[in-house]
Amino acid sequence: MNAHVAHAFGQARDYDAAARVQAHAARRLAERIGALPLPRRPRVLEIGCGTGLLSEALIRRIGLGDWLLTDIAPAMLDRCAERIGPRLDVGFALVDGERPEVEGDFDLICSSFAFQWFADLPGAIGRLKALLRPGGRLAFATMAAGSLAEWDAAHRAATGEAPAMGDYPAPEALTALGATVESEYFVDRHADARAFLAGLRAIGAHRPRVPRPPVPAPALRRAMAAFEAEGAGATYHIAYGTLNA
Repeated sequence: MNAHVAHAFGQARDYDAAARVQAHAARRLAERIGALPLPRRPRVLEIGCGTGLLSEALIRRIGLGDWLLTDIAPAMLDRCAERIGPRLDVGFALVDGERPEVEGDFDLICSSFAFQWFADLPGAIGRLKALLRPGGRLAFATMAAGSLAEWDAAHRAATGEAPAMGDYPAPEALTALGATVESEYFVDRHADARAFLAGLRAIGAHRPRVPRPPVPAPALRRAMAAFEAEGAGATYHIAYGTLNA
C-alpha cells in the first residue's frame, strides 16, 4: 500500500458517517472470527484498523488479549485509539500492512477492507501468514471483483474507460491462495450520483492506487447521469476469507 493511498485515507474526516458498507463488513467479519477456535487471551494483529470498526467489534467479542492495531494513516490510528479508549492490552502502530515490519507469532491476524488496496496481494498474504504461530488464523474481508458494477458501467459508457479505483480480487484468486472464502452482495443506495461520489471521498476511496488525470467534467456529468438513470445504487461484492498457518 503506497503513500498516495495513505494520504487519501488520512484525509477522510467523515469516514464513519459514510462507511455503511465497511461497518457491515466489520460486523460480519467479527461474527466469523468469533466462531474460530482462538486461545484464551490471543495475540492479535489487525491490518488497516481505520477508525476501529472491526477493532471495537472484536474486542467486545474476545475480551482480553494482546492486541496490536495498525494502519498506514496516522489520522486513522488516532481515531481508532479514541474509539477503543485506554486499555493496557491494546497497542497501536503505524504499519504498512502489505509489508508489515512487526514481530510475529500471532494467534490471529485480521483485516477488513484493506486488502483491495494492496498492489501485491499474494505477496502480502504470504508475508502475513509467516507472522502466524502454528495453528494461527488469518481472517479478512475485502471488496471483490464485480464491486461497484453500476458505476463501472456508467463510467465506461460515458468515458470509454473504467473508473480509476482499481481492480478487486476475484474470490477464485483468493481460494487459489489457500483461503476458505464466502461471498455476499451488499447494495448501498444513494440519493444521486453526487451523494455516491461524496461518500467515496468521505471514506478516502475516491483516489486510485496509481494517480491518473481527472476525468473531464462533461464526461463525468454523463457518467453521473447514467448512474442515476439506473437507480443510483452501488453493489459491493464482499469476500470473507480465512487461512490457517
